[in-house]
Amino acid sequence: MRGVTEAGLGKRQEIQVKTERADKGSMVSMVRESPSGEVRRLERESGQALVEFALLLPLFMMIVVGIIQFGVGLNYWLDMQRIANQGARWAVVNKFPGCSSAPDTQCSTPTLQGYLASEPVSGGLKPCVTIAFPVTTKNVGDPVKVELTNPFTFLPYVRLGKITLSANATMRLEQKPGRYSDGLGGTTC
Repeated sequence: MRGVTEAGLGKRQEIQVKTERADKGSMVSMVRESPSGEVRRLERESGQALVEFALLLPLFMMIVVGIIQFGVGLNYWLDMQRIANQGARWAVVNKFPGCSSAPDTQCSTPTLQGYLASEPVSGGLKPCVTIAFPVTTKNVGDPVKVELTNPFTFLPYVRLGKITLSANATMRLEQKPGRYSDGLGGTTC
């Protein structure tokens, strides 16, 4: 107690006391009686929110970074799928950019696989390109399959997880192939 403001000693005794808090802003609770006579507990909770935020921040950051990394992986896969579709289309018509348009000429530089591997991909991925004939014959109407694979690392700085992204496209031959190779010789890795 710091001081007494009023004191009276009569039939009705009344003392008013002015006090100051002893804790001066610490986390100690204070009990105060309201004018209606009910007791209320006043607690300081400003530090509690900061502690809860500090505990949950790493979890939120992991979720946000995970969503971003998923988006990057999805973008890589979509680019690879686009290149596989383009490669399958070029394979079925037996013609691709950078190759002579003269009929029945073998294109050596660049090969279709090399050309597809050098196509612009987000982030500079260099996928492995394989061209295959699932039926083993190369007649008009037979399928040709172009497959691209590339490893993808989630959070490359932490090396959290590694998966292999794969994209493929299959189409029917419209012309006999002669400007690209297939099978093991058609792999660029």
